[in-house]
Formats: sequence, structure tokens, C-alpha cells
Amino acid sequence: MSEVASTPPEFSSVRLPFTGSGFRNPDRDWSVVDWAIALSSVTLAISSAGFFSWSYVVSTKSPDYFQQAAIARMSPKLDQIETGSVGEAVQTDAMPAPTIVRDREPTPSDYQIVMIFQDEALLATREELMRVKVGSVVPGLGTVQAIEGGSLGGTVTADKATLRSVSAPDP
Repeated sequence: MSEVASTPPEFSSVRLPFTGSGFRNPDRDWSVVDWAIALSSVTLAISSAGFFSWSYVVSTKSPDYFQQAAIARMSPKLDQIETGSVGEAVQTDAMPAPTIVRDREPTPSDYQIVMIFQDEALLATREELMRVKVGSVVPGLGTVQAIEGGSLGGTVTADKATLRSVSAPDP
């Protein structure tokens, strides 16, 4: 003898919103508003996926595309002044510097070591501050031969003299 399972009475009135044939509710038909919301949701999802795909492909093929597009749309904030050249420019490696006019040529005793860092030094007189490295020509000292720094100071050796910082030990 076979028994048929029956549904308990407390669950007999419960209906699932999803039936085996999809998202159908036998008690309710979709209204125009339901269809409009569903259609706009699907359209938004497809548009978002399409935009993401397009932007991904563009950014992989041309990484600077979006940056260049943003810069191209910016208005320049500078005055539009026409400028021109007066002649052939001579390219040199050195920057132009003002000519220093001194009352007298400094002597080695006029210099003090301000700071030594890596392979450069700052030297000072009463009137000027100079940044030098090995090979620099310093008025009154000649060509810098060596720069040696230490924890207590350092020395700058040039053709005409050797400068020692106040706290540097004598050799």
C-alpha cells in the first residue's frame, strides 16, 4: 500500500513567487510600469557593461588617451603672447651666470668650509657663498683637488691651500 504525502495545512496557502517557468506570478500580470522599470534596468546594465568594455579596450591600446583628452579640453590660463627668436641660439651645457666683480682677489684665509656633503662642499667668504666639487676653479684657491668629509667636519684640498673645518682633526 502506498501513502501519498500531503501538505500540512499551515503551508497550503503559501505560493512561491518563482515558478518552474521563470519569474511568473500566476496571481499578478505585469503592468506597463513594471515593464518600463525592467526594460530600463536591463538597458542600464547593458550600457554600463558596454561602456566599461569600451573604456578598458581604449585604455589598454592607448594608456594616455583619457589624460590627453582631458588636457585638450582645458583652456590655457596663460596670456597668448606671440614671441619670436632674435637669431640662432648657441647651445651650451653651462647656465649663464652673472659676472662677479670683486674689490680684490680672495686669499685662502678668506674661505671657510660651511658644509661638506657627498662629493661637494659649500665654501664662504664675507661676500659670497660657493658650491664646489672636485675640478672646480675657485678664485684664490685654484682648482679643487679633493673633498673629504667626516663625522667631525672635513677638508677641501686645492692647488694653493688646504681648508679644514674647525672641528676636523689635524692629520
